[in-house]
Amino acid sequence: MSSYLAYSGTGMDQIDPFEARDSNIWRKAEYLGRYLFAADYLRPHKPRRVADISCGLGYGAAELGSIAGEVIGVDNSRALMQKAAERCSQPGVRFLHKDLENEDLCQDIQEGSLDAVVSFETLEHLLDPDHAVEQFSRMLRPEGSFICSVPNKLSESGDHAGLPRNKSHKQWFTFASLRRMVERHDMQVTIRLGQSWSRALFRREQQLLNAKRIRRKLSDEPGMHSREMIRYLSYIAAYPSVEDVDGSYSIIIIAQKT
Repeated sequence: MSSYLAYSGTGMDQIDPFEARDSNIWRKAEYLGRYLFAADYLRPHKPRRVADISCGLGYGAAELGSIAGEVIGVDNSRALMQKAAERCSQPGVRFLHKDLENEDLCQDIQEGSLDAVVSFETLEHLLDPDHAVEQFSRMLRPEGSFICSVPNKLSESGDHAGLPRNKSHKQWFTFASLRRMVERHDMQVTIRLGQSWSRALFRREQQLLNAKRIRRKLSDEPGMHSREMIRYLSYIAAYPSVEDVDGSYSIIIIAQKT
């Protein structure tokens, strides 16, 4: 997840899947679903050390902490790092304040020391995402995993000047452009995934509401915002899949360090 001026323009991450006051259950399910997938994918590999880049409030780092010996959550917001540390006190998870645009992560995370780097919805916020990916590659050991997501250009809208309408986005990505950037830095993309089901359900729900076929959204039901139900919805409707990747808002990849 990314905290780079997310949604409100305040620089504070507004996405917390377990925050009942956020009514957008489809977006919350998508954010959590990516981390559920990353943890499930990495679990059989028994990773010792994982970095969660742009970790925000730390709920994803906590998921990864259930399958890794050590998790380093990194974010450019000092305030978010303080909140994440308060919310996530489980052993082996720590948080690091670092600016991807202007600082070198390898000063704090040794080169070749990570089994995996996870970074969701981050690169599109950077002026120089190539620099960030180069650092991720340096930190990974040979055959280590890079798990990443970016918005799909096919799903993004532009303003009158042809720039991303979301003003916190500095880049547009297609699968081809993301793959080229990753492979420039000694990583080979092995899997491409998407989250098309949640997007389709969100659109269908809105259509039915507009047509007055239904009176309430799923998010209007208080019980849907419990931790148990959000996790259930994330698994059922928003878990990344290799099916219908072009119908997804996000491009999700797994790459291996060569």
